[in-house]
Amino acid sequence: MKKTNNTTPFILKNIYKSILLIAILVLATVLPARAQLSVFKSFEPLNPDKYHNLSLNFESSFFLQNNEYFNQYIAGATGIGVYAKPTLQYYFMPNLKVSAGVFALKYAGRNNFSQITPILSIQYEPIPQLDIVMGSIYGPMNHQLAEPIFRYERFYENPIEYGLQFLLHTDKVKSELWLHWVHFIVPGDTANERLTVGNNTTVQLVQKKNWSLELPFQWLIIHTGGQLAPPPRYTSSIMNGMSGLTFKWNTGKKSSFWLQQQYFLYYGANLTAPGNPLSQPYKNGFGTYSKIRFNYKNFSFMSGYWYANRFIAPKGSYMFQSVSSIDDYTNPVRKLWTTKIWYHKNINNKVKLEVRLSTYYDLAINHLDYAYSFYFILNQNFFLARYKH
Repeated sequence: MKKTNNTTPFILKNIYKSILLIAILVLATVLPARAQLSVFKSFEPLNPDKYHNLSLNFESSFFLQNNEYFNQYIAGATGIGVYAKPTLQYYFMPNLKVSAGVFALKYAGRNNFSQITPILSIQYEPIPQLDIVMGSIYGPMNHQLAEPIFRYERFYENPIEYGLQFLLHTDKVKSELWLHWVHFIVPGDTANERLTVGNNTTVQLVQKKNWSLELPFQWLIIHTGGQLAPPPRYTSSIMNGMSGLTFKWNTGKKSSFWLQQQYFLYYGANLTAPGNPLSQPYKNGFGTYSKIRFNYKNFSFMSGYWYANRFIAPKGSYMFQSVSSIDDYTNPVRKLWTTKIWYHKNINNKVKLEVRLSTYYDLAINHLDYAYSFYFILNQNFFLARYKH
């Protein structure tokens, strides 16, 4: 296993440089709107007025994601294409909806579809403010997880998740608990079963006229195993967690200022010995992410300092990790300065546009990587018929 040079620039000097550059960028650009990931959310609460309604919901996205990465942790790649997800929806009850349709993913430069998946789901609201979804659940960007534990590219790389989902939305608490059964096995299969369990909860601690204080909790468990798998039965569970504080200050009718301090955790259970499929170079680790953000109208600017020690997150961006997705390269300590600028616009209430630029500056080796993306997102519901019993 390769070793790295532990010589790094003096940490305080880099922090001072980061603060100075953040201030210059904020004052010079007057940039930066809403949560960066909200544009990808497709969750729709049930509407009792649609009882007995049959409708066609058309969800689609045209995307371009270009990652100009030249480092030892993650390879650069470009994703450009379109996906479509038409579904028929019928309200059997005022608080129960069933959907059936198909998902199709087409990359530019490929003649055939890369993925065609049937869509079947049921959404039920047993009590107000609680939704239960089974089958094709709302995901993955609906989970709104932090980038170090859930990379943005999963929006088009793995957009369909099957399992079980609970969504709670009250004035003080927003919470989502879900199970994504990634790979189901039967006797005779040679691969292990794989599943993911996650939760994202935000508790509003203080809500004043112009400012608020929120407490986020996020955790994700990736499990590989299964008693039906043939010997040797490799089994492992990896847990990632995040918590911290978010301070939001509404500086005007169309502007706001955020401060976020986030703490991340990695823990591996039942990891196999080095050389086996489920082995990891570290059993546990952590990371911290300090972020400052300014929103103005349809623009947002964010900059942050990331520090990690032996941090691993299989579904997160490897830009933040202590291991490489390319080879066996490892480096226990990671120090990054990140900057993101994005523009978000609701062309109308059914069509959204987002343009985003992200930079990642490795403070240990003075190296800059960047990525840019362009998304059109459509979500339209067409009424077809109403059946009265």
